[in-house]
Amino acid sequence: MTPLVTESIASFSGRSDAWTSVQLVAQGSAALFAQAPAAEPGPSFLSPLTLVAGFFFLFYFIVIAPERRKKAEEAKMMASLKKNDRVVTIGGIHGVVAAISESDGIVTLKVDESGNARIRVNRSAIGQIVTPKDAKDEKEATT
Repeated sequence: MTPLVTESIASFSGRSDAWTSVQLVAQGSAALFAQAPAAEPGPSFLSPLTLVAGFFFLFYFIVIAPERRKKAEEAKMMASLKKNDRVVTIGGIHGVVAAISESDGIVTLKVDESGNARIRVNRSAIGQIVTPKDAKDEKEATT
């Protein structure tokens, strides 16, 4: 407060001594706080923005990146699908590709080696292509 305001308040209240002592105590405590070194708030390493960015990168590398790789491998497998490939559907049906319809995405599988039993499945229902090495391991596992 300015001296003029202090004098006018003291003369108005009629308690100039009490007011002056309160003012002096307040100035003394303010001087104590002014002398204490103030902690400068620096940039915190764990600020909320850093935490959010960290969680995003963690989510990306744990969830999104592996899913992208899986989809890319699946697309590569579907592109390499051709007639006479041994395949297994996602339902567990084993068969040999008899025909592929590129326009509507339907694959005809021959499921019976000796007969003409055929089924039609969506191209997306092919779970894996069984390579000759996989077929050999499969025969060894059943015997």
